[in-house]
Amino acid sequence: MREAVLVLDMTRDSIAPEARAVEMRRAILPRVKTYLAWARGKGMPVVFVCSARRRTDKWFLKHWELANEIWKPGQEPIPEIFEKDIIVHKRRYSGFFASDLEITLREMDVEALQLIGWSTSLAVATTAIDAWQAGFPTTVVSDLTIAHAWGGHSVEENQKWSLDYIAAMAKSKIVRSEELMQ
Repeated sequence: MREAVLVLDMTRDSIAPEARAVEMRRAILPRVKTYLAWARGKGMPVVFVCSARRRTDKWFLKHWELANEIWKPGQEPIPEIFEKDIIVHKRRYSGFFASDLEITLREMDVEALQLIGWSTSLAVATTAIDAWQAGFPTTVVSDLTIAHAWGGHSVEENQKWSLDYIAAMAKSKIVRSEELMQ
């Protein structure tokens, strides 16, 4: 079964000083780099799925700040972890919703996905559910995902809740990177 890695929202804007959980995000980048080198070495396609916001998106901007503006430097993948990989732009949380992700994966004969990135409770969860609905089994690499602190809960609480939810609703396998790289 051919697997691909989806790198969700790991963009320059996502590690800017004003970004959410920025210190935690920056802290995992060395592990992300090691994991992606392992995946590429195994011949797995790596697909960066990047939010692509537009100033005209009144609905989204009513609820979120303008970050990852399409065709601007902040929307590009984090340079330290990007290597001539495929980039797919997404307009909402899920990598599948209103993007060309599914056809891109099918053109590469991908049958299963490993997900990393942020936010666990938004992009990772919705992408995992949509992947399941499209027939792609998923593995979430739990130590390479980070949730937001929200709803009066800490990052750690939301991370645990999100991973439990993804495992139940998307039937995802939840593993740590070192388990996969053995």
